Amino acid sequence: MSGVELTESGLVVDREPNGFDELAIAFSVLASRLDIDHVFVAGYVAILTGRSRATEDIDVFMEPCSESEIDAFVDELEAADYWGPAMPLAEMYDNLSSGTNIWVAPDGEMSPRLEVKFPGDEFDRASLSNAISATIDGETIPIGPLELQIAYKLALGGRTDLEDAAHLYTLFGETLSTARLEKWVEKLDTEDEYARLTDL
Repeated sequence: MSGVELTESGLVVDREPNGFDELAIAFSVLASRLDIDHVFVAGYVAILTGRSRATEDIDVFMEPCSESEIDAFVDELEAADYWGPAMPLAEMYDNLSSGTNIWVAPDGEMSPRLEVKFPGDEFDRASLSNAISATIDGETIPIGPLELQIAYKLALGGRTDLEDAAHLYTLFGETLSTARLEKWVEKLDTEDEYARLTDL
């Protein structure tokens, strides 16, 4: 039987990894090898925890790195048979440093793919600095804190975003930190959406 549990040491996912998980794990291994802090956020967190929905992207923030650090990472990615479906990986530093995302996918494939970006605001940086561990099939990856993911999804406000937030809140409501969740709700000015969520 598969399941997911939020424990003091992080998220534990008990199921076979899917294609998204395998891509996230492989990327995380390469980034960790070069000591590059990174965190998986947004829709992928909902998918990791069992929500079934359509997407082609895994959103991942990487700590801002120097050009030489990014070039070394690109070398690792290309050696592991990854490519940039929309932009050559060689242009990763220019893209990221100018605030543009870059796609990374297994060589020759369009999806699933990673959408890699540098943090753009305090919420992105908070996901990176407050990441928690998620373990699946013996592998561990960093994901954004669930309280912030819920509040951010409420702030985005699209149908899929609100469904993601409801999925995470329904699944983990009793084990989340209400204080942390309400702090992010207040910062993101989503009190009304949060009130509707907690009334579900």
